[in-house]
Amino acid sequence: MNRWVLTLAGLGMIAVNLCGCAALLLGAGAAGGYAISRDSVINHFDLSQGQVYGASRKVVREMGLITEEDERRGRLKALVEGANVTITVKPVSDKTVQLRVKARSNLFMPKLDVAQAVYNKIAKQLE
Repeated sequence: MNRWVLTLAGLGMIAVNLCGCAALLLGAGAAGGYAISRDSVINHFDLSQGQVYGASRKVVREMGLITEEDERRGRLKALVEGANVTITVKPVSDKTVQLRVKARSNLFMPKLDVAQAVYNKIAKQLE
């Protein structure tokens, strides 16, 4: 049994190294845990799209400047701490929505620290 676990773990590490942008599942989130990639934080919330979008909008207004809004599509774009932040809120079931906070510099370099800061404030707002 241990050989299978080690084999699967090894294959997982190879896949992460080959892909380079595979999400890493971490922490306890509203609906089980959040995922982190190079430039994004993703989580699921058992709330309405409007609730999560509204909290996201409020947080982004406090932290930076909203540059684009599309509530119907669940998308916000903003400038926060010199990074271009894109927030998407989309339904994944009748009761659950996915929140994704992505941040990149003007040179398209990942700014995970900014994405995490924005995500953390949104999650706290939704508590």
